Amino acid sequence: MSGPHSPARRRIALVCLTPRPDADELGTLRLPSFGIRRIHAALTSDPDLAGARVALIDRRADDVEGTVAEILALEPDLVGFSIYVWSAPSLVEVARRLRRERPSLAIVFGGPSARTAFFDLEPYAPAHAYLDAVVEGDGEEIIRDIAGLPDFGRAAWEGVRGLALPGADGWLRTARRPQIAPLDRIASPYAQGLMPRGGVAYLETFRGCPLSCRFCEWGSKENAKAAFSAEYIARELDAFRAHEAPAVFLLDAGLNLNIGAFRNLRLANQRSGFLRESLFWAEIYPSIVRDEHLAFIEEIGTAYLGVGMQSMDPAVLRLHDRPSDSPRFEAAVRALARVTNIELQIIAVLPGDTPAGFRRTLDYALSLPATVRVYHCLVLPDALLTRSRPEWDVRFDPVTMAMRSCAGWSEEAVAEVRAEVRARALAAGGKAGAYWWSFPRRDAARRTAPPPSPDEARPSWRRARTP
Repeated sequence: MSGPHSPARRRIALVCLTPRPDADELGTLRLPSFGIRRIHAALTSDPDLAGARVALIDRRADDVEGTVAEILALEPDLVGFSIYVWSAPSLVEVARRLRRERPSLAIVFGGPSARTAFFDLEPYAPAHAYLDAVVEGDGEEIIRDIAGLPDFGRAAWEGVRGLALPGADGWLRTARRPQIAPLDRIASPYAQGLMPRGGVAYLETFRGCPLSCRFCEWGSKENAKAAFSAEYIARELDAFRAHEAPAVFLLDAGLNLNIGAFRNLRLANQRSGFLRESLFWAEIYPSIVRDEHLAFIEEIGTAYLGVGMQSMDPAVLRLHDRPSDSPRFEAAVRALARVTNIELQIIAVLPGDTPAGFRRTLDYALSLPATVRVYHCLVLPDALLTRSRPEWDVRFDPVTMAMRSCAGWSEEAVAEVRAEVRARALAAGGKAGAYWWSFPRRDAARRTAPPPSPDEARPSWRRARTP
């Protein structure tokens, strides 16, 4: 084909990989990718790109050859990949093939795993051999700037704020880009009809996190005080109804970590009422649960809340800069369990913990009125990959990012605990994935709402746990 089209008539391919959840936990419920559709909405809502052709390729299974062929058939000028830990090996190989087939094709990577430290790992280096730029932050406005470039030469890339550009000698970071504000100017893929009908809906009320836990990707975010307005959220809820969404997954770091965003959500639902018609899944930080949070949960009815316990050892939590409030934790868990379904989430193989310490945490979690989910610790970008402590001697699989050994955990201990937890989960009637294990609630008052699967449902996958 001829050279790149002008920005107004540019052809853009957006690519992601969305496999079924591990162990098929959610049955027939569909969990479409959301982040890539945020980018799609940003492009199609930009009047300066009104003539551009944007195509989304959302593969359900790893198929490098098929994905390459589908992209090339579009004859794109620009390809944008959204990657996660589970999709990176396949999509990086797709990019390598594209670079060989079309050396002049512009290729940009974004998504939770798109970080320079990640691309410097042995399976993905050197990045400059197959990509032009990495978007490490929110991409909705950056992608518009990229799509509007007069050409895709190096000088043009360097003029876009908020990029990391690879080279033979390392990475060049362009000028810092301010956070998007107000958040309401972010285009909604639901409002534009870009989300599939009947799939689980995704809702944001704010971005970032006020905490900075080392095992968690959320902690490196900024702008945690900004929130979407009640009007924006209400429009999203009404759009979910029009899309016949069976459930709403709150993508925020926590239902109660931004009080302004929470109150906007409550007000929006009072106007829309949709959350009483669907399941509602969210994370909640137990030590700061207020009466208004409990009242909201009772207002909406069926909900399933994830509670990030991680470890019961305050010393381990302090090592990871995780606030600990043990006296309030159990009281909050029991208060939540009286009004809704909760899932306690703990991490095995945390640096600084030990097998004995982990077992104490697991036994304590199982004693509480909640389902329990155990995650094998992952060394994620923006988390332990770049915020580990040297003395932890972290060793991990560079493809799965699963922790192999670290301070307190030998490889033999890791294997032993994995086998033990799997056996205990299955014996209890729970389920087992490749890097997670779930235990049902023990008491007879167990509620009936199905649990969410963090393995697939969160495009922004923020804790040290596997997809």
